[in-house]
Amino acid sequence: MRTALMSLFRKSPFEGLIKHAKLIGDCNPVFRQAVLAYLDNSPTEFEIYHNQVTMIEHWGDEIKRNIRGHLPRNILLPVDKFQILWYLREQDKMLDSIQNALHWLSYRQTEVPDEYVDDLLLMVEKVGDVLTSMHPMVVAADTYFNSYSEKHRQEVKQAIRKIRDFESQSDMVERKLKSDFLSHPFENPTSAFHLTKLVQYMGGISDHAENAGDMMRAMIAK
Repeated sequence: MRTALMSLFRKSPFEGLIKHAKLIGDCNPVFRQAVLAYLDNSPTEFEIYHNQVTMIEHWGDEIKRNIRGHLPRNILLPVDKFQILWYLREQDKMLDSIQNALHWLSYRQTEVPDEYVDDLLLMVEKVGDVLTSMHPMVVAADTYFNSYSEKHRQEVKQAIRKIRDFESQSDMVERKLKSDFLSHPFENPTSAFHLTKLVQYMGGISDHAENAGDMMRAMIAK
């Protein structure tokens, strides 16, 4: 019966959400290359990747506005509109946080002490795991809302658990790096502030992914 009701929907908002999540995954290699260029003290190369992320964020905003502007009125939706908008808000904040992290890096060239470079790259890797996990979750959710099968619902829940695990790992690295940067005897205290704030922006990417996962969990709740 619920599947039959789906035929009444004019257009699923999940089409837009899938496109938006795809952009988030596309940011992963670009973000990593931007950080590597920054660590190599290559500002020209860094700006190339920085601008690519800015462009992707702009495309994400266009998709977001399109979803908001085309949510059908007076027509049945598989989930509450408020939940869709809240989910979209959190997913979009991931793109904002990626962009903000690179904006913040662009303001100052700070030398990262050698002993922390590996952990910073580990943080980039954990954030990358989160970025690439969003698209599979949204695709799984779209499949579920077209079938309402328990098998597909469990696949969405598994995708959400994966995002939570990655967020937890990212959080552990974030806390260690913050402690390290704030206790390191930088000659200029601004360096500690710059690197600590950078890690906070990166952690925000994972936090918003977890929030989006929580909202997705609410949307598939029976």
